[in-house]
Amino acid sequence: MKLQHNIISGGLYWVQRWYFPLFCVVGAGVYAIQRWGDGGVLPRWVAHYLNDFLCMPIVLFIDRFVVRILKSDKQLNLPVIPILSLTCFYALYFEAYLPGINDRYTADPMDVLMYFMGAAFFYLMENVIKSSNGIKVMYDGGR
Repeated sequence: MKLQHNIISGGLYWVQRWYFPLFCVVGAGVYAIQRWGDGGVLPRWVAHYLNDFLCMPIVLFIDRFVVRILKSDKQLNLPVIPILSLTCFYALYFEAYLPGINDRYTADPMDVLMYFMGAAFFYLMENVIKSSNGIKVMYDGGR
């Protein structure tokens, strides 16, 4: 059981450490293929939904980085309310407002779902920390 816990713990550490640069590279790659390459080579779910999923973890990671600098607190994590607020803003802006003023954008409920799934991923990755005894515990947002 201890070995299994170490494998899971090591896997979570790897995901927490590397998801931001990995998401940036994958998102940029999908964008580049769609913009300058043959977008038809991408599976439908990648072409239409992957970047929507990757968007919120990238935006929230950068947001948290800036807030940590402004507050001079390297341990600060974003609580649920700011995460949900920013996700709602992105969903409303890109899926309700922009489709009404620009033909390039289309309203898609699946995009909204992807934004919120990405935000949930960010929350789980960034608010799970190691306690002093090595067991993963949920971060309480500083309360």
